[in-house]
Amino acid sequence: MPTTYPSAKRFLNLSVETTQGTAVLTSPVTAPVNDFLPEDKPKELIDAALRGSMVEEYGLIQGPKHAEWSIPDSPCFIDVLGYFLKNILGDLTTTGAGPDYTHAFSVLNSGTGQPGSLTLAQWQGLPTNNARVYPGSCLSELTIKANAETSLIEWSAKGMSWPSADASGAITSSPSVASPLAAWRYVLGIGGPASGGTQVLTTNEWSLTIARKLRVQHTGQNTQNPFIIQRGPVSMSGSINFSKPSDEAALDYMLNNTQPQLQIVATNGLAGASLLSLQIDCQVAAFNTSKISFSEEAIGYATTFKALANTTNAGASGGRSPGKITIGSAITTYGG
Repeated sequence: MPTTYPSAKRFLNLSVETTQGTAVLTSPVTAPVNDFLPEDKPKELIDAALRGSMVEEYGLIQGPKHAEWSIPDSPCFIDVLGYFLKNILGDLTTTGAGPDYTHAFSVLNSGTGQPGSLTLAQWQGLPTNNARVYPGSCLSELTIKANAETSLIEWSAKGMSWPSADASGAITSSPSVASPLAAWRYVLGIGGPASGGTQVLTTNEWSLTIARKLRVQHTGQNTQNPFIIQRGPVSMSGSINFSKPSDEAALDYMLNNTQPQLQIVATNGLAGASLLSLQIDCQVAAFNTSKISFSEEAIGYATTFKALANTTNAGASGGRSPGKITIGSAITTYGG
């Protein structure tokens, strides 16, 4: 019987690296995702030197290599999300003495401003160690989103890494025992916290995208692998759909350039080690589009915003950050 490897058995593990690009398989965490889509990207160096024939290309020499990958929309397991937030933002402040902990993520501004990296390992059924690893993984984009009517709280990501390699040992799946959150659990506040007089009850959908510039840099070191994947500046932007507004506040935020505080909070309502919570804070949310919508029975507004850098959302490394993402979970540390 032919040997095949079923795609349904795939799973994705992550490990925190000490040195960028040096693969780590110890202390793995299984990240439940809907898919993990990697692609190796070797550069083609074409030999087109004239040789007296009516042809264009005589040879192909492989140049430097890296890999790119994406995780499409997947249920947000908040306890695992922290590893990816740490990777793209870098600044982490953890409080609590157990059984639950609070982890606040902001832009890292101290030192070189370079967060740690991850080794991602995907089971692919290979005959020796059954997996390929993507060391030195750095996120270029992370999106969190929710639709109160139709979805779980979801996330997606894109990133780059060293070229893939066979895993040095077999990997095993040990997924989170936590459950993702239904999107209807979120509350949203504009001009203040997501409670009391500044809570807004007329939205049904939102998204927040954290984007970070990356550059794969190769140097003369007698290897096709990168010297470093350099992190650049961070930006945050998002969207909010006001599906049942009773006024034009969603339009006025843009027209008046109000730039209000924005807060989104979601929790599973449990306590102790079972607590899972997500809080997004953007102290300065500049609404840059607000389009009236007649697509449903009630008139609505589809808006977008940019989160601007400020000191309120900064972490322990100082400087400024466009936002702060805080999660509550039983995880004691997100390492690195």
